[in-house]
Amino acid sequence: MDRGIIGRFGEDVACEYLANSGNKIIDRNFKTKFGEIDVVSISSDKTLLFVEVKTIDARKMSQKINEKSYPHLSGNAGNLMAKNYTVAGDYIKPEDEMSYSKRAKFQKIAEWYANKHGGLSLENGYQLDMIAVEIKDNSIDLRHYKNIHD
Repeated sequence: MDRGIIGRFGEDVACEYLANSGNKIIDRNFKTKFGEIDVVSISSDKTLLFVEVKTIDARKMSQKINEKSYPHLSGNAGNLMAKNYTVAGDYIKPEDEMSYSKRAKFQKIAEWYANKHGGLSLENGYQLDMIAVEIKDNSIDLRHYKNIHD
């Protein structure tokens, strides 16, 4: 699967999870001149949720990296690469993709959206969440992080 397909799949999984948790999805892939919000929803307690979805295909990420993966490296360099990346579960997690600068940008876009759509009837303001989706061989791991803004 390519990145776009994986990303859309993760967003679909996240939206299904949110809907099953009592949230109403009101917007997806909302674009502004300074970025995009993956999912906007309203929770059952009337909080506006801005959700950043990070998806990783762990099946690809956990493939053993060896000297054949890096034909330009030889001898110790190739062995060093293999030793550094073959430990089970030693791969980038979706959460690792949400840096401080990405959270700051996410907050800026969410504030812009909230101000632009002031007509939304909200009792409890808004919050910034992140949903991490990890695609594995026989399962999908989903982790929901609430109130991630600094």
